[in-house]
Amino acid sequence: MASDSKHTAQLKSELYFLIARFLEAGPCQDSAETLIREVQEKELLPKRIDWTGKEHPGSYENLVKLYKHTSPDHLLRVCERVGPLLEREVPASVPGVNSLLGVGRQSLLRTNKSCKHVVWKGSALAALHSGRPPEPPVIYGSPPNIVETSYSRKLNGSYRLGQLVPTAVYSHMKMHKRILGHLSSVYCVAFDRTGRRIFTGSDDCLVKIWATDDGRLLATLRGHAAEISDMAVNYENTLLAAGSCDKMIRVWCLQTCAPLAVLEGHAASITSLQFSPLCSGNKRFLSSTGADGTICFWQWDARTLKFGPRPSKFTERPRPGVQMICSSFSAGGMFLATGSTDHIIRVYYFGGDQPEKIAELESHTDKVDSIQFSHGGDRFVSGSRDGTARIWQLQQQDWRSILLDMATKLPGKYNPPPLEDKVTKLKVTMVAWNRHDNMVITAANNLTLKVWNSYTGSLIHILMGHEDEVFVLEPHPFDPRVLFSAGHDGNAIVWDLARGVKIRSYFNMIEGQGHGALFDCKCSPDGQHFACTDSHGHLLIFGFGSSSRYDKIADQMFFHTDYRPLIRDAHNYVLDEQTQQAPHLMPPPFLVDVDGNPHPPRYQRLVPGRENCREEQLIPQMGLTSSGLNQVLSQQAAEGSSPLDSMIQRLQQEQDQRLGSDSRAARGSVSSPTEVSSPPNVGLRRSGQIEGVRQMHSNAPRSEMATETDLVAWSRRVLVPELSRGTASKQEIWRTARGEEEMNVYRSERRRRSIHSQYHRENRHATESTVEEGRRHQGNQHNYHTRLAVEETSRQSEANEEEPSASEGEADARPPSRESSDEEREEKEPWPDDHSSSSDYSSDYSDWTADAGINLEPPKKTTVKKKKKNTSSSEEDGEKKKEKDAKKERRKEKQDKDGALPKKKKPKEKRKRLPELQEQGLTLEEWLPSDWITDTVPRRCPFTPQMGDEVYYFRQGHEAYVEMAKKNRIFSINPKKQPWHKMELREQELMKIVGIKYEVGLPTLCCLKLAFLDPDTGKLTGGSFSMKYHDMPDVIDFLVLRQQFDNARQRQWMIGDRFRSVIDDAWWFGTIDSQEPYQAEYPDSLFQCYNVCWDNGDTEKMSPWDMEEIPNEAAFPEVLGQSVPLTAEEHKALLYRPLDGEWGSRTRDEECQRIIAGIDQLITLDVAAPFAVPVDLQAYPTYCTVVAYVTDLSTIRTRLENRFYRRMSSLMWEVRYIEHNAQTFNEPGAFIVKTAKFVSDLLLQFIN
Repeated sequence: MASDSKHTAQLKSELYFLIARFLEAGPCQDSAETLIREVQEKELLPKRIDWTGKEHPGSYENLVKLYKHTSPDHLLRVCERVGPLLEREVPASVPGVNSLLGVGRQSLLRTNKSCKHVVWKGSALAALHSGRPPEPPVIYGSPPNIVETSYSRKLNGSYRLGQLVPTAVYSHMKMHKRILGHLSSVYCVAFDRTGRRIFTGSDDCLVKIWATDDGRLLATLRGHAAEISDMAVNYENTLLAAGSCDKMIRVWCLQTCAPLAVLEGHAASITSLQFSPLCSGNKRFLSSTGADGTICFWQWDARTLKFGPRPSKFTERPRPGVQMICSSFSAGGMFLATGSTDHIIRVYYFGGDQPEKIAELESHTDKVDSIQFSHGGDRFVSGSRDGTARIWQLQQQDWRSILLDMATKLPGKYNPPPLEDKVTKLKVTMVAWNRHDNMVITAANNLTLKVWNSYTGSLIHILMGHEDEVFVLEPHPFDPRVLFSAGHDGNAIVWDLARGVKIRSYFNMIEGQGHGALFDCKCSPDGQHFACTDSHGHLLIFGFGSSSRYDKIADQMFFHTDYRPLIRDAHNYVLDEQTQQAPHLMPPPFLVDVDGNPHPPRYQRLVPGRENCREEQLIPQMGLTSSGLNQVLSQQAAEGSSPLDSMIQRLQQEQDQRLGSDSRAARGSVSSPTEVSSPPNVGLRRSGQIEGVRQMHSNAPRSEMATETDLVAWSRRVLVPELSRGTASKQEIWRTARGEEEMNVYRSERRRRSIHSQYHRENRHATESTVEEGRRHQGNQHNYHTRLAVEETSRQSEANEEEPSASEGEADARPPSRESSDEEREEKEPWPDDHSSSSDYSSDYSDWTADAGINLEPPKKTTVKKKKKNTSSSEEDGEKKKEKDAKKERRKEKQDKDGALPKKKKPKEKRKRLPELQEQGLTLEEWLPSDWITDTVPRRCPFTPQMGDEVYYFRQGHEAYVEMAKKNRIFSINPKKQPWHKMELREQELMKIVGIKYEVGLPTLCCLKLAFLDPDTGKLTGGSFSMKYHDMPDVIDFLVLRQQFDNARQRQWMIGDRFRSVIDDAWWFGTIDSQEPYQAEYPDSLFQCYNVCWDNGDTEKMSPWDMEEIPNEAAFPEVLGQSVPLTAEEHKALLYRPLDGEWGSRTRDEECQRIIAGIDQLITLDVAAPFAVPVDLQAYPTYCTVVAYVTDLSTIRTRLENRFYRRMSSLMWEVRYIEHNAQTFNEPGAFIVKTAKFVSDLLLQFIN
């Protein structure tokens, strides 16, 4: 302390001296003389030290001579230096503004600690300022607690994204997987419109489709003969277009991978490709620019997906060698801006019948190689090799720009040193907008990114972190603060644009090969993932959450057919040279590594179409090529038979006879020579000395030929789903509105145009007269059938709103319509007589009539009465009447949902077409059952009822549910019809679930029949009641498994005991504070009887079955109050343990594996194909409005793998629902109903 005070005194004396020097040289001479006299009298000047070390008072004159290196303005220069030095360590709020009198973040006394804000309290977060949520400053320190912000949002109804999702969240994104899937550099990557699929286009001429969620390779699109230069996905998520250096554009159907068009309009490489967002009826446009200096506009039909044979073509080549390089559409699709090597930006307008050029902007002095419209669509930014970027906007009858000079430096802040030795001329390499369009980001060849204010053109931030040039800038799809960049240095960086700092960086280091330059990067529409591609052929997938699903795939993924030679027809459509089939119609290929070696069977199941194959079908046969390399020939034949073999063979014969197919020959063993000759490598871009995966071609064996049966089965597979009708419609409405707004702005500006622009208009019209306009004919026809053709009838009928019923002998799995029938069904499905005093609606939900044990019986068949409908003589009047009747019926059903049970059940409500649902304000997503019903993984909470469950029913919880449902008006419910008004119920009753049925509605309801159970004998006492409910947030489960309840009751919790509980798959820790009944009128009930305090300070009521003891080896959080992830072993230990006899004489694991093997065989049959995978709701959008509990064989198989079912009777109940759903959705007697009965009966026999 003494040394500190001595040091301060020394600084003070020096300060007095410098002040005197400063005053002496200024206008205040009298003040200077007075100050000098006083500091000498009071000995405040620095002391003089003699040779013995003694101090003596120094005079002012002597000090001036002693410190002659200090000029009179020395103090001023010191003050000027303090600000910039402090700016590096603790940035100020306003960069470049330095004041000695500043306060807070502008103070020269600021420190890192003093500039950190205290975490706001809940009251401050919940307050609204002028009707808006609070807005903390950009440099706000730690984000508020997520619990506080969530609660505050509940209170005030809104909150800022920056508080709910601080940018620190993006630091948790990690690289899930790096996959080698191409043999050359990959310059193109794109997500589909749902974000669930990734497309990569490579220099190896291939386009590949990958699954975002687990990294699987789904398909390879072949056909191009040169490098892929650009790709685009249309806004409806139905088409993928790829441009190549072979001068062609190929368009594929994303649902079936069928080639739809080969567009030939350029005389040189394709440089950019864009689908227009413009919506004009069914008319759509695809634009392409080429190295030949032309731009083509290809018109296509959104309904038929047919492309016109000739484009509207503009040749923009004022001199030889000019190339069109880049293009970008406005948000509404009314404008397209292009950049070229002749320094000119051209703008095209789509408000007329055909595109027209409206402007040529000549402000840049070098080639324009990057251009991008804003998300709002009213401005665009262009980047040029001249070292500038410009922000353009249509104003005052002209396109005006704001200049962004890459040589601009940030005032008052640290700027990167000049790179004269490396960079002779600054060039813009890429431009981008942030999501809110208030910032423009530019990348330059001096390795920096610059962030600009898009309205003023002022420089905001300089971002440094890359060590090589950056050609990829990708804004976050909805967060305006976040930007992704990728460069040739192998770095992918996530930036915080608001603060100008790096959030996280990833380095693409490849073992043994150095780093891989990143060539492209895209972010998924939901912001959960981003993907990069590199110079070595890798796809890198980044995202939030666990990488466990990606660990199940191989690091190298190729199909053995990827590089097989192709043959081309006159229209440049391709066929596989060996099989003479279109690539998308070939059987599912095998997965191999880069050397051509097949992957193990567990990886082969990842190939679409091989998910349910038998083990022997996943092991390919190998043969030798002429060069001595192993290659995949076909799959191995089955070696053994199973209990289902005889029935499968008989059924297959019937199926083949019915379909007129002799495909049985392909199901036998495949005999092939051990050595095959390899044809020349025709059709590949690179020929010569190639090996490994490039040698995957030979004379194709019979097993690689697709039969007619295969084509029918494959036509039902959808690799990339369309956007849902509701989402697509909403986006189309938004794009249409943006387009109309852009058109209105342009027209108003054109009307205001002065007479001085007459010359330019005439000049423009003269240029436009050279446009080539082709007539719109049908697209090129193929001479082979595609999967799209199989579905064409279904598409057309949906478009025409007609649903003809299928004939009884029809092989197609397409469900026939009930609306086409003249008969309506009346159903009676009573519960069995159980001598119970149930509620009035109890007889409406039974699917099962026996005791919920092993020997359960099938559901009683529905009795059907047919009656004639009244029809109108006018078809139009009849359609309107049907719609009116359907709406009345819906309202009536809603009113009577809890009314008295009629003697006869009401006629079943007719299925509504999707347009009718949309008229009522309902979307397809709203009809989908919740995860609580569709989940395939067993969970302890929320409770999912299964047939035969012994449960404790808690009246208090049921009353709370009814009250909440009534309060929120979730569905029509009558509290007086509840079971406690019909019979005497205790606070907790031991019950058995003897009936389950699900009811279609918003939401989907579970209807249960509960029978009273004697706790001593375990037998039913005879009484029962029924109830409806669904899983609802903030409502505690009031049905608890008996096993779970008994275990909890044995623990005997005491006050002060520590416990842990599972919430959202994580352990949370707390302490029991006290015990008191949840309601005073039920003093003995254990429901919510403990008051607990969590380690984070929150208090809550808990039930004993929701609390677990803390074992000695338990892992604890590093910070008190946080959670610990639940391990797989711990999750398994919490689940139900089957009792003796519930799975027959075997264990559950043995039975599940046996039944899985049976399903694997059953699923390969053609007759089981309609039930093998979930129903495609895009093809049959009304399915989920008719069928409440959706299930299929693959779902049942997955649940068996996860040990979802608690007993065999639960499994058999769900198997019966396959037939039940087919009967519900289709006409009685239809072929698919009979097929469903056969499949379910066959599987039930096998289970028994």
